[in-house]
Amino acid sequence: MSTSLLHQTLYHWGRTGRFGETAEADLLPVASSLDPSSTGELRRWHERVKPWLRAGDGGRPESGFFYAAFGGEAVLIRRSRPGAVRSAAAHLLFGSAGVLTPRLALELRDWTWAPADLPGRAPMVNPNALIPHRSSLTAQARAEGLRPRLAALLSHVLAGPGPIEAPAAGDTMALLWAIDDICTVLGSGQSDWPDWTAGFETFAEQPWPADPPPGLFLRFRRDAAPLTAAPETHPAALALVRMYLEGGTNALRDLRGTTGLAELETMAGRVARLIEAAGPAAGASESESESESESDEPHARTEPSAKPGASMPSPAPSANAARSAPGTGEQVSCPICLGRLDWGGLPLHTFDHGLGQYVELAVPKDANEHQRARIMRTASVRCPNPGDTTTAHYLPAGYGQYGSPAVYGFIGGTTSGKTHLAAAMVAAIERGALGAYGVTAQPVDLDRHQAFLRDMVRPLFTESTWLAPTREGEVAFADAFVISGGGAPRAVALFDVAGGELSNVGDAKRFLDIADGLVFVADPKRFAPGSLGDPAFNTVLSLLRSSGRLPKVSAAIVLNKADLFKFDDPVAHWLSRDSADLDPAEVLNESADVFAYLHQRDAEAWTRPYQECERATLHVVSATGTDAVERGVRPLRVLRPLVALMAMTGLLTSAEAQDMGI
Repeated sequence: MSTSLLHQTLYHWGRTGRFGETAEADLLPVASSLDPSSTGELRRWHERVKPWLRAGDGGRPESGFFYAAFGGEAVLIRRSRPGAVRSAAAHLLFGSAGVLTPRLALELRDWTWAPADLPGRAPMVNPNALIPHRSSLTAQARAEGLRPRLAALLSHVLAGPGPIEAPAAGDTMALLWAIDDICTVLGSGQSDWPDWTAGFETFAEQPWPADPPPGLFLRFRRDAAPLTAAPETHPAALALVRMYLEGGTNALRDLRGTTGLAELETMAGRVARLIEAAGPAAGASESESESESESDEPHARTEPSAKPGASMPSPAPSANAARSAPGTGEQVSCPICLGRLDWGGLPLHTFDHGLGQYVELAVPKDANEHQRARIMRTASVRCPNPGDTTTAHYLPAGYGQYGSPAVYGFIGGTTSGKTHLAAAMVAAIERGALGAYGVTAQPVDLDRHQAFLRDMVRPLFTESTWLAPTREGEVAFADAFVISGGGAPRAVALFDVAGGELSNVGDAKRFLDIADGLVFVADPKRFAPGSLGDPAFNTVLSLLRSSGRLPKVSAAIVLNKADLFKFDDPVAHWLSRDSADLDPAEVLNESADVFAYLHQRDAEAWTRPYQECERATLHVVSATGTDAVERGVRPLRVLRPLVALMAMTGLLTSAEAQDMGI
């Protein structure tokens, strides 16, 4: 099983669990995704987390969250006690620390945990399926009222990794989010970063256990004394908090790049440089520090300033702050240069058709909500192009507004018909066909969408014209939509990848590093005994495997041009079925039939994506419904693979969707 998948274990209060019956009632494991034939691994995890299953005074179970990394493994515990002690429960999510990070743990605070599917058994969790349940706390973490407590807490964090205790409060999760933001920007990837990766417990009444988790661990206790700022590090903490609240993680990255921090190879070294640059406190009184932990209201206070000449400047606010694109505050991958962008801080541009180029877009300060929304529909942002890996390029302003988009690519040879399939899918979306599945789609960028309709959809559907294949060496950003109704709104970006591009390993890897789902388009005209399959398929799978991303990418394999074989069994059967039911059993039957058909046609090589990707489906499709486009096109079943990908990558969140492609 892939290390990217996570295990889960469910605990209930009682005397009977997976270990048998106990003499006294306790929180016991009752269901787990671990192998039921052996309790050794389950018992190992139980002993590791046992001190953290109960948070209340005297060992009572209480609600709260616990997260910690133990070497290469991490665990998130969600404790709940809605009523009497007998109602107590706990849910563990655990696995690779590279997958279950502090940020993922904080984002999953509202997740409804996957139920047991059999007595004593619970399913493993695919992180991709968690995407709709992840939610940001950036706005709360950057609230002005958080400044005093955040500065006090950060001053202790900067003093070095170790256990820290603070009073429990209603803004605990926001504090943890801010600490994670600041520490991640300053130290992620450094040699000592594991020591600075924050573990946490959001509520506790008991004293510290004898063996606290390793490294930085933040614990919030009901009766803890107010947290007084550490005097040696408080000035640096105040400066960092000011930058973070005013400029977000972009300001911290600017600081890292302009003060020589990037030259230092450890987080400890960077912190020491910041403390030295900030200098001693200049006016922070003891009473001020104490007040920081006692009120939830914003404070009007004067911050200590850095000593004269210190190399820790405050970042200047954006000269065009009114033009910053809205976003969730999380990082988004640019599909063109693979740079990681802080979407909420990018200036807006618009394409001036008279000049034939992009120009900065100024949103009037007095624009109302509706006027601003209208301007944003055609706005773009210029990618900062980290590393200057490509020429200047622009993305729709709505691309990252709903978090990191789901990126889908169409893979196949030049003659496979993938460009026609992409056009047919967009045409079906334009007609509102996704509504039959209970979801709606709105274009992210109206200009780009209208251009795609003009250049690709209308020539095919109204002019009955064959479309030119994607230009050699190009990954074309076809269109993007915001999908709503199946879970949290999320953008979906569609890319048409030239067949020749995948013969260029470097260029192919550039796109595959951010792809979430792939539509492998098989051309039945190329099936032949002894064939090695589509070179594009084979290159993609090899690259995904070598990069370790194969378990993270879902696949929909399309038997395209099915109209040419409409009398073959089972092609004829599936062409006659095109209901909008999201039925994983039916999709599994179709996948089995197509798999067998490909073997019958000596096309085993085209089944590789189905065999090698962890979640995959096979579909009978015809992008045009005919080999004579001049007579008019009649697409058949073109949305089936797209809907399957949406289910497999977490855009659709129903129980049926979670079983798709497994």
